[in-house]
Amino acid sequence: MKELPERITYAQEKLIKLVDARKLRRWCQENGITHSAAYRLALGEILPNYRIMASMCHLIAPIDWLFFTDETRPYEEQLLPKWDNAEPAKFIQEHRDDYREVAKRYGLSELIAYNIFVAHRKVPTVRLMRDACAEVNPIEFFMPSSMEITPGYIPRKGDIVRTGKDGSTYLVITASEKNKEFSSFTGCLISRSCEGGIELSGTRTQGFVNPRSLATVRLDAPAPLVLIEKTEAELVEKTASMAMEYLS
Repeated sequence: MKELPERITYAQEKLIKLVDARKLRRWCQENGITHSAAYRLALGEILPNYRIMASMCHLIAPIDWLFFTDETRPYEEQLLPKWDNAEPAKFIQEHRDDYREVAKRYGLSELIAYNIFVAHRKVPTVRLMRDACAEVNPIEFFMPSSMEITPGYIPRKGDIVRTGKDGSTYLVITASEKNKEFSSFTGCLISRSCEGGIELSGTRTQGFVNPRSLATVRLDAPAPLVLIEKTEAELVEKTASMAMEYLS
């Protein structure tokens, strides 16, 4: 074997042990991995990236690529089903609305953050995933979000939804029966700031519901709605009451 780097990750350590035991080639054949690529990963000649980690997360825990063997891993090793890197994962999906704050927190440019979290034109970097370990287990980059994305979904009163077309977020104030009947829903826009708006609390979604910004959104748009979460009836009634006052 060629000379090893001074520091190796836990993932490299696993691969090197397979090399030393002369089992790497067989392990690669059994798992559909290119032997030369795995060997070069072991030696540090190829640096791991999101696509590599996603294709191997059923064999090597994501966290093992992010920390060196002289460091303590902040989370237990956890293998996952092989992940399709073209899909927006949990961490990506759930930070779409606050990507600017994430950019500041982890030293990304707004453009890079937008392309990762909103446009999905870029994938997360190893540095981002490692830095995010201060906040979340890195498995969140390789698993689906709990947010529901369903083409046949009919919004219900009190749902917070995101439109597939432009990414706007609304609090639904019309009942599901009406929404189904008219293939649309009426909701109030949720934004990061809003004078006279109702501040959200106790929700994963942050920001203000704007009762003045009432909109009717069609359900037959090409991109499906995303259900983010459900809210308490009190918020819905307060929002609907204020919206009706502004309209009268």
